This record gives sequence, structure tokens and C-alpha cells, in this order.
Amino acid sequence: MQKFSLKDYMVEPEGKIAKRVIYNDKNTLAFLLNIASGQSLPKHTHFDCTVLLQVIKGEAMVNVDGESVSMNESELLQIDGSEEMSVDNTGQNVLTLYVTISPQPPSENYLVDADL
Repeated sequence: MQKFSLKDYMVEPEGKIAKRVIYNDKNTLAFLLNIASGQSLPKHTHFDCTVLLQVIKGEAMVNVDGESVSMNESELLQIDGSEEMSVDNTGQNVLTLYVTISPQPPSENYLVDADL
């Protein structure tokens, strides 16, 4: 058993986005995305994985295959990996998303912290 505090992974992005990996194994990748106000996560897919996206703090517009969905705190969205997605921070403060991807993506780039 492991216990995590999401507050340890909530950071103010130095640029547009700060990704902090919480946990990963061959079955699951879990991380927080901290997106600065007015910034966006560009369009991308997640191969054959399932993505769960939960708004921890802030407001977002999530765009999936041309359809836009407004999301607020405590809301959760499931996205199939083959669907093209992007996320816009529509609030005045940092948007914090809790993300899980299962199974673990095939690209090593997804498994590490990143500052964009």
C-alpha cells in the first residue's frame, strides 16, 4: 500500500504546463497536470489506452474529436486513447487535472515529469 498527497504534485507552472508523475507501473500511469491560466494542452492521442481526467482545481474545456465539454472541479471524463484530445484552461487560476492512463502508454516520454 502507498499513500499519496495530491498537494505534493500541485505546482505553479514556470511555463505553460507542469506535469508531475505520481505513480506508474505496467498497468497504470497516474499524474497531475498543472496548466497555467489561459494555456492549453495541445491535441494528442493516447494510443490504445483509456484516459480518465478529473478536475481537481479550476475550470477546463476539454476537446475530444471535435466535441467540446466544459469541466469543473470534481468532474471526471473518460476518453478512449484513439480519440484526439486537447485541454484549455478557461479559468483565472492554475488548472489542476488528475490523470490516469491505463495500460501504461508505450512511449517513455509519458512516464516522467515535464515542464513545458
